[in-house]
Amino acid sequence: MSAALVLVAVAATLIVSAYLYVQWAYSYWKRRGIPYIQPVFPFGNFSLSFSKKMSLTQETTKLYNETSEPFIGIFTTLQPALLIRDPKIIKDVHIKNFQSFNHRGFQVNVDVDPMADNILFQQGEKWRNVRTQLSPAFSSGKMKAMFDVIANCTVSMHKYVDSFADTQQSVEVRDVFARYATNVIVSVAFGIDIDCIKNRDDEFREKGTRIFLPTLTNMIRNTIPVMAPRLAKLFGVRFADKDVGEFMIATVRKNLEYRESSSVSRKDFFQMLMQLRNTGRIDESDQWTTSESGSNKKAISLEEMSAHAFLFFAGGYESSSSTMSFLMYELAKNPKIQEEAYEDIMKALKKHDGKLTYDSVADMKFVEQCLNESLRLHPPFGVSGRKCTAKYNIPDTDITIEEGTLLFFATEGLQTDPKYYKEPYKFKPERYSEDGKSSFLEMPNLTFGEGPRNCLGMRLGKLQSKVAIISLLQKYRFELADEHKNGELKLHPFAAVKLPSRHL
Repeated sequence: MSAALVLVAVAATLIVSAYLYVQWAYSYWKRRGIPYIQPVFPFGNFSLSFSKKMSLTQETTKLYNETSEPFIGIFTTLQPALLIRDPKIIKDVHIKNFQSFNHRGFQVNVDVDPMADNILFQQGEKWRNVRTQLSPAFSSGKMKAMFDVIANCTVSMHKYVDSFADTQQSVEVRDVFARYATNVIVSVAFGIDIDCIKNRDDEFREKGTRIFLPTLTNMIRNTIPVMAPRLAKLFGVRFADKDVGEFMIATVRKNLEYRESSSVSRKDFFQMLMQLRNTGRIDESDQWTTSESGSNKKAISLEEMSAHAFLFFAGGYESSSSTMSFLMYELAKNPKIQEEAYEDIMKALKKHDGKLTYDSVADMKFVEQCLNESLRLHPPFGVSGRKCTAKYNIPDTDITIEEGTLLFFATEGLQTDPKYYKEPYKFKPERYSEDGKSSFLEMPNLTFGEGPRNCLGMRLGKLQSKVAIISLLQKYRFELADEHKNGELKLHPFAAVKLPSRHL
C-alpha cells in the first residue's frame, strides 16, 4: 500500500472515529432516558451565542421557552448539562441539597490568574471559610455606616445631569450610571475618592470598562470557563487582563502602606479587609480601627486581599450600572409609576426632616418595589449555573444526576414565565407589595442567587442603585429619548452583563 493510501486510510479512520465520538457524546441524555434538545456540533445548544447572533442570556431563555418539561438535557459544546426549569427543583438544588451543588462550575487557575482567588470562584472548604470571614462586611449595620460615602458620589452625577437638563438634551444614562457606580465602588472598596464623571479618562473607569467591554475576547473569557472548562484550563483563560490584576495589586499595596504608616481609619470595605488581614476576622460591631496581630504572619496575603477587592470592584461596576439603567428606562417608560415613586420619596424625606439617609431610603417601600420589579424583568446576569459535586436524585423522580454534571438556570426565562407571573413583560411594581408577593412566595429569586452561595454584595448593590435613582427623581422627571419610544430594546450579543446594544 502506498504512503498516500495509508494517509487517506488514517485520515478516514480519524474522521469516522471523531464522528462516532460526537454522536456518542450527543446521545448522553438519550442513553439516560432524559428528554433533551437536539444539539448541533460543535457548540451544542449554544451556537447562536457563540456565533454572536444573540447573548448567552437570550439563548438560554430561548432554550427555556422551547419546552415545558421540569428539566431538559442540553449540551455546551460536547459537555452534557441539565437546564432546570421547575422552581421547586431549583430551590432544592440551591438550598436543601446545596452540599451536592456547592460548585459554580467555573474552571479557573489562580496561579495564572490571581484575581480569581475570590469568593465567586472558590470552592469547598476554602469558600466556606472565606464566606464566613466576609459576611460581616455586608451587614445592614455596615451598609448604614458607609451610606454617606455612597451618597456623596451623587454630587458630581447631579452636576453632569444638570448640564443636559438646562439644554433639554438627551442624556445617556447607562454611561452616567457606570461612572457613578465606579465612583462608589472605588470609594468604598479602596477608600479613594475619584470623579470619573468629570475625569472621563480615569484609570479605574478604563480598567472597569475593559473587564466587561462587550467584545469577542471578553465573551470568550466569560463563557469558556463554564462552557468548555478543559479548554479554559488548557489555555489558561483569565477573567481579566494581566495588567488589570497588576493594577489592582499595586493599588491595594499603595493604599495599605499609606493607611498603616499614617494610622488612617475609614468606614469602608478596604478597612474591613485590613481587619481581616491583620486579625483573621472582620469586627461585627461598629469597630473600624485595625490593630496588628502581633505577628508578621497575616491571615490573608496581599494577593488574596487584592482578589477580594477586585471582585468587589468588578461585581459592583457593571451589574449596578445595568440595574440602574434598566430601572430608569422602566420609570421613563411608565410616567405614572415614576410619579408614584417620586411621591414615595418625598413622603419618606418629610418623615426624616428632608434628609436622604439610610433610614429614609429604607422607608421608601414603593421605590424598593420598583427596583425589585426591574430586577425581575432585567436581571444583570440572566443565566447561572452549578456543578454537581455528589450524586443527586431529582425529587419525585427516579433520575440521578451524576457527579460533575453542569446545571443551568435561565433566570430571565423563569422570571418572565407567564405560568408564574401574570403579564410577565409588564412593569408592575405592585407585584412586590406585601399583598402581591404572596402570589409567588415559593418562587426562587435567582437575580442575586439562592441559598448559601447567593450574592454577598446584594445589599450594597441595591443600596447604591436606590440612592442614585432617588437622588435624581428628587430633582428631575425622565422620559424616553425618541429612539426608544417605539420598539423593544435590543441586547448586546457579547455582553456578559445584560446591556442594550445601543445607547440608553
